[in-house]
Amino acid sequence: MNQEEGKPNSNKYGEEGTAGVNQFTLTATLIAKSIVRYTPAGLPICEFELEHESEQLEASKPRMVKCTVQALALGVAANQVSGLEVGSLKNWSGFIALRSHKSKSLRFHVCAVREC
Repeated sequence: MNQEEGKPNSNKYGEEGTAGVNQFTLTATLIAKSIVRYTPAGLPICEFELEHESEQLEASKPRMVKCTVQALALGVAANQVSGLEVGSLKNWSGFIALRSHKSKSLRFHVCAVREC
């Protein structure tokens, strides 16, 4: 409980408890990438596109899933992505966020790239 207000603790979005979990992991193939550029703070940034294909169970029924995902990486992860060949199949992990504060579309922010 927040002792000052006599209310339960809440995050900045007014939800009780700790902030929600936003973790995303995907096995996917790198199908396109931009050249590395740099933020005003000097961090490397690389935008890229991933393609995923698998069979998943939904309501106890198999379903073929195929999708492309817009992604970006900053810092060490950006340098790692820039060194990969298009066509590389990897395990990608990070989080999902809005493309910009004016957009409703999502983008995958990759924090780690691992071998399958």
